Amino acid sequence: MSNGYTRLANRARTSLIFNTIGWRASCKLWVKAMQKVLMLGLLAALAPLPGSTLQQLSLDNMIRLSTAIVHGKTQQSVSSYRGSIIYTHYQVQVSETFKGTAASHLDMVVPGGAANQWQQTFAGAPTLTPGQDYVLFLWTSKSGLTQIIGLSQGLFVVTTNASGQTIVTRAASTERMVNAAGQQVNDSNMQMPLSDLRSRIQTILGGGGK
Repeated sequence: MSNGYTRLANRARTSLIFNTIGWRASCKLWVKAMQKVLMLGLLAALAPLPGSTLQQLSLDNMIRLSTAIVHGKTQQSVSSYRGSIIYTHYQVQVSETFKGTAASHLDMVVPGGAANQWQQTFAGAPTLTPGQDYVLFLWTSKSGLTQIIGLSQGLFVVTTNASGQTIVTRAASTERMVNAAGQQVNDSNMQMPLSDLRSRIQTILGGGGK
């Protein structure tokens, strides 16, 4: 009788040992799998988002569609979340208002930035240099966020050439771009004297132009 009980007890202990080993091995595999998933998620969050497709906007279109057009210098402030998207906020010291309500300062945002130890990047989003002089074509959404229209399309750098003339320059976008008919087109650089841009804005807002 005792030998029978001993065999049963030994079998039970052996089964318990193997079950415990199997459980521990399964736990280790699960932990390793979760670590891999978390690492892949972290890398995906830090990686740039896929390329954007932008609708091409002509200068006249931007003049008409913008809620404000200003000339001023930008100062980077902070990046923060709005919903699930990080925005970088810039304070603009306005020197001239071409369209919209005149103000000495305004707040605008660009999608992307770093906040709470996380970073987001958006293809086609412009990069602004604090202290740089710009002409900004802006639009304000219903949520109250003021952004550059058409991402980088509405951003013009203001510089002075060798002749002392103030000019505005916008580099061609490198993102995929389509026209109003959905056909793929190539963007091009744009450059002109600031005085010509000012005149064009006045003409379009006055009802002129095609």
